Amino acid sequence: MNENSIEIDRQQRHDAVKKWLWMSCIWCWPIGVVGFFIGFALIAGFVPPPSPAWSAQELAAFFAGDLTRIRFGILIALFASSLLLPFYAVISAEIKKIEGKPSLLAPIQFGGAVILVAFFQIISLAWITASFRQDVSPEITRMLNDYCWFVWSTLIPTYSLQYVCMAIAGFMDKRAQPLWPRWASYMNLWIAITGAGGGLAVFFKKGPFAWDGLIGFWIPVLVFAIGMCVTTGLLLRRYKLDEAQPAGRSVRSGAESFRPA
Repeated sequence: MNENSIEIDRQQRHDAVKKWLWMSCIWCWPIGVVGFFIGFALIAGFVPPPSPAWSAQELAAFFAGDLTRIRFGILIALFASSLLLPFYAVISAEIKKIEGKPSLLAPIQFGGAVILVAFFQIISLAWITASFRQDVSPEITRMLNDYCWFVWSTLIPTYSLQYVCMAIAGFMDKRAQPLWPRWASYMNLWIAITGAGGGLAVFFKKGPFAWDGLIGFWIPVLVFAIGMCVTTGLLLRRYKLDEAQPAGRSVRSGAESFRPA
């Protein structure tokens, strides 16, 4: 085998690994959301959320019901939530393709993703801490639980900023077949807006604005999940479009294609 053949084989293996990594990161969302739902909702029993109107004793009784089950479920959710990071990394890379160099929206979006995932990890560990000891004061258990649900419902500035960046990138994308069509860019703006509803949970213990209410929990979570599933489909479509182009070219002349030259 001559030197040129060796180099071609090396490049082909490099391209195959790159494609595998790209697709794996996209599929991290479906795998992660299923794992998170199983751990957080089905095993730990945190959906629907414990009511903020519960007394310390009522909440302590909820945790005492099965401490091992709660710890196991939250531990699954802890690992599953980390899969958001590679998924958002693909989004950041796609935004870079749209912006070109230098890129501003991509690092802002990915910075927001890092904060989101980091706090998912933190509140998962806090819930595990709340369920670790049976002899702890009910007031301490309730304080930890309050903190976790306030992070869940009100950590919205950087979360919403991510989707604003994605929306702007969609409006900037002038390719014949953009990653986010115009309707999908408006969808990302809607995700950013509905997420802000959870911020009112700091004022309410009952009703639609509480952290277990329609506006405080159900609408933001459902809109987020639907939007992420739509973006997953659009990322897969974008990948196929880039793969269908001749080597080194993309749908938009001069734009960076995923497929290496």
